[in-house]
Amino acid sequence: MSAVDTLPMMSMPAYVHCRPGETISHPRPGDIILVRHKHWLGWLVRSFVRIRHRAPEDRPYTYWTHAALVVSHTGQMVEVNARGVVISHIWHYRESDYHYVWLDLPDAGRKAAVQFARSCLKQKYSLRNFLLLAATIALGDRVPMPDSGHGCVSLVARALQEAGIRFDRKPTDMTPADLAKRFGVKKYACTVSSCSPGLTA
Repeated sequence: MSAVDTLPMMSMPAYVHCRPGETISHPRPGDIILVRHKHWLGWLVRSFVRIRHRAPEDRPYTYWTHAALVVSHTGQMVEVNARGVVISHIWHYRESDYHYVWLDLPDAGRKAAVQFARSCLKQKYSLRNFLLLAATIALGDRVPMPDSGHGCVSLVARALQEAGIRFDRKPTDMTPADLAKRFGVKKYACTVSSCSPGLTA
């Protein structure tokens, strides 16, 4: 059983919904965020994700379009965008709609995840994998995905694998919904205004 399979008893939920104008005041390295983008690419991602997760019980996991890994207590993150694997900051998403996910990981696991993510900095974004993933989802997951190349979810998943977390799919075959389902994150959650520990508006 991986460290995250049994979440600890906490005075806060395992995730929180940060609405535009809200953010986390005390981020932890090794945690993740799931972001909902409303531009055309976000719409496209959600459309394909909903093909794979069409069952009614899976629909709550299809809300997000992007993922990133927190790598410092100051809110630095490693994520993948069109420029490749880059350092960013959680404040970049202050005006966005996202969920912050606390992961129950030991310090060694957090360190391993962060080290892996940082080791990938400046590597290229794989547009080929994005297009291939869209195609394989549209075809009912009949096209095998390569193990190489980075997308936003595959980078996060690989980093978390270094921390000892296991997934049903290989990282390059995963979408934001697969991360959300793995950690039980759903659209409707405690918000910053109703959860005080570690949160700020």
